[in-house]
Order: sequence, then structure tokens, then C-alpha cells
Amino acid sequence: MKLKSIPRRLGYILGAQWTRDLAWTAFTILLARRSPDILGQVVLALTFGYLVKTVADVGLNDFLLSTFARREGRPVALLGEVTWLKLIVLFLALGATWLVTGWQNYTPELRLVVMCIAAGLGLDGVSDSFFALCQARGRQDVEMRIRVPSALLGIGFGIGCVVFGAPPIAIALYKPVESLLCIVFALMALQRNPLAGVGVEGMKDLARHMKNGLIFTCMAGCAMFYNKINVIFLKQYGGNADVGGYGVAWETVEGLSVLVSSALLGKVIFPLLAKLWQQDKGAFRQLAGQTARSLWAASLPIIFLICVESDRFLPLVYGPNYQSAVTAQRLLTPCLATAFLHNLAAYAMIGMRQHRLLLFFYLSGLVCNLICCFTLIPAMPLEGAALSLTITKVWVALLTVGYFQWAARPMNLGQWSLMLLTCAASVGLWWGIGLVARREVAELAGLVPLLALFWRWRPPPPFEKTAQA
Repeated sequence: MKLKSIPRRLGYILGAQWTRDLAWTAFTILLARRSPDILGQVVLALTFGYLVKTVADVGLNDFLLSTFARREGRPVALLGEVTWLKLIVLFLALGATWLVTGWQNYTPELRLVVMCIAAGLGLDGVSDSFFALCQARGRQDVEMRIRVPSALLGIGFGIGCVVFGAPPIAIALYKPVESLLCIVFALMALQRNPLAGVGVEGMKDLARHMKNGLIFTCMAGCAMFYNKINVIFLKQYGGNADVGGYGVAWETVEGLSVLVSSALLGKVIFPLLAKLWQQDKGAFRQLAGQTARSLWAASLPIIFLICVESDRFLPLVYGPNYQSAVTAQRLLTPCLATAFLHNLAAYAMIGMRQHRLLLFFYLSGLVCNLICCFTLIPAMPLEGAALSLTITKVWVALLTVGYFQWAARPMNLGQWSLMLLTCAASVGLWWGIGLVARREVAELAGLVPLLALFWRWRPPPPFEKTAQA
């Protein structure tokens, strides 16, 4: 693969992702302004949907990507086998979802909304198998040409339903529409039915290969559960409106963290770390250190702005019904920094072959989250849901980043001290000047040390060898 093709391929992926993100943002804002209750139903349904998708994926996407990249066996036959397996597991996961929503005494309409969106997200797992083939063959352009029109038509359908006052079940159809269009366009690009000719022996061989990826499946499941299960508790103790408030509070934080983790860390930094750990420990440490400093420096100004401007930002964008979500968003902001650094540390641990230890960290995070959900959410539903996730992410980040720091030493004591002093100076300037001047002046003053740190720790030019102190 030519190195000069990497930015182009990454551009295709980001183009598709950002197009959908923009459409989704418009959809969320319109839905939030129409009704916090309906937004809460959609957010709850998405929570179940992501859990269903995680289960239905069965941890096969990484296996598919590596197998297709090596050009082993018959790709279309393997694609068909994986698709059959995912469809079977998806059916079982949807059955479990129907039982759980009944056990939680959700209304019939809400159960249908949940099932509709969950089915759509589960079908996304099916189409992801085809996109793994596209990525392995360097055809990210095909993926973009499928994802973009599917997202625009599906989410556009949802926006139309919101604008014309359609009921929640009609709005929820946006996701199956988007997912089915993805599958139809993928079949058209493939020019054959991958489900045809799938045999028992092929399925048995696939099951044997799955054993190698079981640990990654468990990690993905733990991470998804402790990221989403607080919303189910919030629905029980707070209702749909509180779920909607949590949704708008989490939207900005999640969008920024996913962008960095999936686009930068997952697709660019992780492959380099995995390669360097085997070949050059010094280069591994240099890349890890530079990335860690850059992520800290980038996250701190964003966290500061969200904390000081949430009371203006949320009502301005989503409407006056979300003033109660301001505190929740501020409580969630540490998740941004922990997501940046935890994801870097987690990818580094995978590169260092510390899979079992990372799984143990994730399991402890799941236990921590359940304890927080049971103790905090009944007492203060919205704030408790935010705190439950923040405490969990901080706990997991402390474990992963702590091990990463011990094993690789990406940052020295002087750099940690500089960062802490910068944060203290920022808070001190903001608080002190805020006592005697307008809030805007205090906020600009608080930004100055953080921006100075960002400038000092900005990523170096390509091929620069000297690490920054």
C-alpha cells in the first residue's frame, strides 16, 4: 500500500462519518426542540440498540478485516457465513430486548420504538461485514458512496417526520430505513447474494476462528454496557424527559470523544503503536508521549469551555427545556479527557499484547458502574446518571493510563507537573477575574494558560525527531 494513499482513504471514512454526524446533529436539535419526552424515547431506544449491535457483531469485524486483508480463502463465502451468524444472533438479541422492555413495564408504543431502532442498529452490524471487505481492499470510496446517501435519506426521513409532527414510532423508522438502504446498496455493489451457498462446514470453521477473538468480544461488551446501562436506570427513576436531558448533555461530549478515538487513535495511531512495540521501543515511547501530551493539551480547553458555557450553549441550541441538563453536562466533561487518554492507553495495551489485563480493567469498570447506578441514580436521577458514567470512566482511565505510564513512561514528572500547574492557573484566573469583571473576560483569561499549553505541546511537523519537554 502506498503511504500517500493513507490520507485519501482516511478522508473517505471521515467524509462519510462527518456527513452523517452533521445530519444527526440537525435531527437531534429539531427533535429536542419539539419534545424532550420523544427525544428521551429515542435516546433510550438507541441505548438498547447499541447493546444489541454489540452482541450481534459477535466480535467478528476485526477478524474479517484481517482475513480479507490477507486475501485468505473465498471472501464472498466468508462474508455470507458471517452474515448468517450475525442475523441469528441479532434475532436472539432482539428477542431478549423485547423481554427486558416488557419486564421494565414500558408502554407498548415505547417498546415498539425501542425494537424499531434496535433492529436498525443491529442491521448496521450486518452491513459492517461488507464494509470490512471494502476497507481491506482499500475501497473506502465505495463505503463512502453507500453510507452517505443511506444516512442522508434515512435521517432525512426522520427530520421530515419531526417537522410534520409524526408520532414517535414513525420517527423511529429513520434507523431501519437507513440500515436497509445500506444493505441494499451493498448488495448492488457486491453484485451477488452472499447468503447463497453457505454450508454447515463453513459455519463450523467460522466458529473455530471466532475463539481467537473472544477476548475482544468480551471487552467490547463490557465497555458498551458500562457506557449505556445508566440510561436504562435513568428511565426507571427519572422518566423520558430526564433521558432526553441526559441525551443532549452527552451529545457534545460523546461526539468529540468518538471522533478522536475512532478517527485518530483507532485508524492512525493504533497500527503505528502495534508495529513500533515489536520493532523499536524508543520510537514507541516517543510516539505515545507526543500523542498523550497533544491529547491532554487539546482536551483541556474544550473541557473548560463546556464547563463555563453550558448554561448558555444548551438552551441556545436545544431550547429552554434543557436548563436542568446543564449540571449533567458539566459533570460529564471529565469523560472527554479520560476518553482521549484511556483510548490511547487501551490501544497501547493491545499493541503490547496485554489483552487479558485490559479485559480485567473493563470488567472492574462494569462492576463500578453498576454500583454507581444502584446508589446514585435513585437519589438524583439526571445528575446521578452523569456521575455514574464519569466515575466509571475515571476509574477505568486510572487503571489503563496508570499501567501505560508504568510500562511505557510516555510522560515524565515535569510534564505532569506542568499540566497540573496550567490547570490550576486557568481555574485561578477564571475565578479571580470573575469576581471583578464580566464573565466573558474571566473566561478568556482562564483560556490563556490552556492555549499556551496546547501551543507548547502541539503535534510536531512530520518526521520531527526531537521530543518536546
